[in-house]
Order: sequence, then C-alpha cells, then structure tokens
Amino acid sequence: MCLNSFATNLHMEFFWFHHNNKLVFNKLIEEIQGTFLERVISKYNGDFRSQHFDTKSHLYALLYSNFMNCKSLRELQTQISHNNKLKRIINIPSVSQFSRKNASRDSRIFEDIFYYLISKAKSRFGEYKLIKDFPPLRIIDSSVIVTALKLAPSLKFDDEKSVMKISTMFNGEYPERINIVKGNINDRKCIDNMFRDKDCIYVFDRGYYDYRWYDQLTESGFKFVTRGVKNSIVMEEKFLDSNINKDIYDTEVIMGSTPGGNLTFNKYREIMCFYDNDEVITFITNIFDLSKEDIINIYKKRWEIELFFKWIKQNLRIKKFIGYNENAVRIQIFSALITYMLIYLFCKKQHSKVKYSILIVTRIIRSNLLEIYYRGIINLSG
Repeated sequence: MCLNSFATNLHMEFFWFHHNNKLVFNKLIEEIQGTFLERVISKYNGDFRSQHFDTKSHLYALLYSNFMNCKSLRELQTQISHNNKLKRIINIPSVSQFSRKNASRDSRIFEDIFYYLISKAKSRFGEYKLIKDFPPLRIIDSSVIVTALKLAPSLKFDDEKSVMKISTMFNGEYPERINIVKGNINDRKCIDNMFRDKDCIYVFDRGYYDYRWYDQLTESGFKFVTRGVKNSIVMEEKFLDSNINKDIYDTEVIMGSTPGGNLTFNKYREIMCFYDNDEVITFITNIFDLSKEDIINIYKKRWEIELFFKWIKQNLRIKKFIGYNENAVRIQIFSALITYMLIYLFCKKQHSKVKYSILIVTRIIRSNLLEIYYRGIINLSG
C-alpha cells in the first residue's frame, strides 16, 4: 500500500513537472502577460515596423537585464544570443537594434505596465500603512541619473553633465506615482499631480518648501509634515506644548514676513528639537490632532524612500544610461520599476515581509532565473 501510494505521488509529481515546465523567469512575468499586455502594445502601436525585435522581446530583455543586473546592452545581447532558454522567450536583437528601440519605442507602454502592477498590488493587498493605527503615509522625494554631457546633449543640466530626475511618491513598500523629467526642472513643479488622497499624510523634505504652496495644500484639505528651513522668518502665535526633558517645543505659527506676499494665511505647527551638539531641527505641519512626538516619528519615516532609491540603484539597471534621449531613459527607469514590482508581488505571495525579504528574494531569483520553477524553489524560510 505504501509503495503504491509512493508510486502514485511520484507519477503526479512527474506529470506536474512535465506539464508545468516554466522557468522562474516565466513565473515572474506571468503578472504582465495576457490580454492586458496585448492591449497596451496595440494602444501605443508598439510593434509598428518591428519585424523581429517586437515589444514583448524588448520588455522581457530589459526585465532579464534587471533581474541579472547586466552591466551593458552588449552583455545582455550576448547572454540572450548564447542561451537556448532565453532564445525561446526573446527574439535576439543586435546591440544597434536595441539602442534604436530604446530611443524610439513609446515609453508609455512601459509606464502603463508599471501602473498596472501598482493597481494589482492595491487591489490584492489594500492600503499599506507604514505606521500602525495612523493614516497611510505618502513620502515624496527625487533622485537623479547623471551622465556626461557629450553622451546626452539633449538632456543638458550644466556645462559638464546631463541629468534626468525621478520624482517619486512612496508608500513605504512600493512607489505609487513617478514623474520623470529633465534634471533642470524645479522639484516643486514635478509633484503637483501626486496630491490626490486627502485621507493620508504627505511627507517631504525642506527642498520643497514654498509657503504659498503650503497654504494651497492646507486649503485643499491635504495634510503634510516637512522640515523647517534654516533662517526662515516665523511669527509665534501661541505656545502649545513642550517636553523639557527632551528639549522639544511645540508652537502655533505663521510663516513668512510680508502680508499678501510670502506670509502664510493659515496657521501651522512648528515643532522644534534641540540636540546636545547645539543642532536645532524644526518640523512644520498643518496637523493639529497628533502629538509632537507622533509628528517627529512620521517625518523620520521619510528615510524609507532613501532606502528604496539606494536599493534600486544597487540592484537594478538604473545608475547608468542605456540610451541617450529622454524616451530611452524613461524606458530604462520604468523597466527597472516593473522589475521591482514583479519581485514585490512575488514576495507578497510568499506572505513575507517585503522590507526584510526583497533583497534575499532578488539574490535567489538571480541564481535561479532560468531554472524550472517548482513550488518551494524560492524558499524564504531558510
């Protein structure tokens, strides 16, 4: 009886393995296959005049490059052309074909795929809360990709370099909104379309300071926490609270100096902290129903977006340009973000804490990407 049972189980395992011989790579990209991908390619006419290197091959090649952290288009092309498993998935391009398609294929295809994965994450897992029992946080900041001016003159930032800027709204686990612009665009002008949800708290650093804008946010019902600016002019209206032991002081203030000019029409809270090295740090918020300690703790979570930027630059193809016009850079950035979301969704399926496991999963994926996928091949338990 035991032998019969064993034989039956073995037969079932062989049947499952034989008829489900997808690679780990295939398993990961399942999230974006099917009618959605066909629709988005058709929407932007992505395969127009593409007899060989079609949009799917382009997308899958860039995802493979990110998963494997290929250092150049030539390295990527060499790996694809010398691997039979990859050749069954990706039509092999020449390096020049790759460069041309990075420059010309509509980057909105990649952008739409990224936002499709964001909508999947939200519908499956709901609103992510970085701090339990608090409203969701939306952390806003920007990062840049830099190259030599002579390589990308159309993206000129100064006399020596070209720059593209990535403005990001991050919820603590994944980016919800991305704006990609030339590096000489002011940070403030890159983020207005990110303010949509009045049930969350927006967190941004003092680089975005603009007193008139603070009033606009407040009057529109958006809550925010930010850092105060050194040497700013602040008029104290009312002392609210203090913690003498921790040298923290909470006051109600009006900011600016000129009525009708840069003077705020609304009142704000200024929370001031004094440290042993005589450093003074101030926080500005329009939230009056949370404690001063809560406001400080909320701002400290801004560090999460710095960790995210560091992670994608260390693990995905985003530090150096793979193309030298704006479209190519947009494709590069969105393909990296798609890769991040595919790893994120896989982590969540494993019921793991993404923050602590995504680096481990990335390394395991990199080691097993072209192996046959089976349940348990990527095991986070050790």
